[in-house]
Amino acid sequence: MNILYIWDADYPWDVRVEKICTTLKNNGHNVHIAARNLKKRKTNEFYNGLHIHRMTTWENNKINYLLSFPLFFSPIWKSFLKEVISSNNINLIIVRDLPMVIAGIVVGKKFGIPVIFDMAEDYVAMIRDIWNVRKFKGLNLIIRNPYLAKLVEYYALKHVDHILVVVKEAKEELEKRSCNSENITIVSNTPELKNFNNVQCKNDNSIKLIKNRYSVIYTGGVQMGRGVQVVLEAIPKLKKNIPDFLLVIAGDGYAKEILDKIIEEKKLQKHVLWLGWIEHAKIYDYIRASKIGLIPHLVTNHVNTTIPNKIFDYMGCGIPVIASDALPMKRVLQEEQCGLTFKSGNSESLVNAILDLSAAKYEYGKNGEKAVRYRYNWTEDEKRLCSVVNKFRN
Repeated sequence: MNILYIWDADYPWDVRVEKICTTLKNNGHNVHIAARNLKKRKTNEFYNGLHIHRMTTWENNKINYLLSFPLFFSPIWKSFLKEVISSNNINLIIVRDLPMVIAGIVVGKKFGIPVIFDMAEDYVAMIRDIWNVRKFKGLNLIIRNPYLAKLVEYYALKHVDHILVVVKEAKEELEKRSCNSENITIVSNTPELKNFNNVQCKNDNSIKLIKNRYSVIYTGGVQMGRGVQVVLEAIPKLKKNIPDFLLVIAGDGYAKEILDKIIEEKKLQKHVLWLGWIEHAKIYDYIRASKIGLIPHLVTNHVNTTIPNKIFDYMGCGIPVIASDALPMKRVLQEEQCGLTFKSGNSESLVNAILDLSAAKYEYGKNGEKAVRYRYNWTEDEKRLCSVVNKFRN
């Protein structure tokens, strides 16, 4: 088939988009990606076997941002998608996340093409989390309003032909919303097994430092909802019991400035190593050098219906995991006996978990590695993905 994946950001790169589209390409389909173009790349490009179609750009960056903003009612996006579909004889549409789903449904109906909703996260719950922290003004009152997003979701769930989710908790939540269980398939955020075979940073000085300290690593975006501040609160107590304790942060985000101030106020400079954003292919070397993989995300309804890639990255690298008590993470860690959980937002609970794990003789790391090798890997998830797509063959 000729398959169009609608992605509301620049491409490359996104790990889930790449895995899904590459899998479909490897299974004989012609895969096209319709993407935004804030970085003003070529509007058409053949990249790693995938046909990339990017929006036409405007010289002014602000105008380019506004006119290409992913809104389901955007005439610019609709015109862009119609052109891609009609020019490439598209047979199936897959839409990532809520903002563009209705646009996908509309163009799908116009051309008689089935639509799959790749619901990588509960977008409404995510927007509600942000809304609860600070109410929006201006245009954001419309485009990031959880009440309006809920209406969009209600329509979308009724009109898409199939839904992909990342964890069973998300599937159960959709079933509560009267979605047909047979039209929901779990395609999780699991890694490809080949990722764990490469060593790219063997002589890196940072890796040597990480190996020589009692290092716990956090990878990914650095926002306040990710809970890194809770780890910083725990360090003064941890270093009393583990003098060489080192928090390794491999990531970046808007909260870095806030966290830097906390580090300075608490005089934690010797116990925090900022690596910045690390290329995904290289991240595994830093994980393997660490003693523990951390996921301190603050628990919300959104966090309870998704699962981060990093949990499987940590497990696959053979290190134990400590995560906040979000439902999917707690379930995986308990079922596979590959780590411990702590009470979300509670630094004292985190201290106890790290100290308990540091003294444990239980082989949490080996259990996690085994679980990824035989269960939580992309080889298993791509089977379910291909099974869904094959149902829509003419």
